[in-house]
Amino acid sequence: MTHIDTMSGKYAKTDQVYTRVRTFDDQVIGVRLKHPVTNNPPSSAQQAAQTKFTAAAARAKAALADPDQKATLKAEWKAQKKCKTLFSYVFHKLYNAENGGQNNG
Repeated sequence: MTHIDTMSGKYAKTDQVYTRVRTFDDQVIGVRLKHPVTNNPPSSAQQAAQTKFTAAAARAKAALADPDQKATLKAEWKAQKKCKTLFSYVFHKLYNAENGGQNNG
């Protein structure tokens, strides 16, 4: 069971909420949630998105492992202000290149 103070905003109307109550003062001291849709397997669209994300992350790690390419990417990253980390800049650049610029985040 999770302490009640850590549950703020983590449940929805569709969740089944189980609580633990202290008997001597009727204080709620623990909460357990049962999400009704957590056991469903990912859809084909979700699997495709996960595959694209994993592939882009692997290519970003490989690009940052190469010292020459890393220096070039670092110079490009310093010239922009949108991404706060070098990895996020490289990841977005590679992800957008693969997906035709659909994700501009």
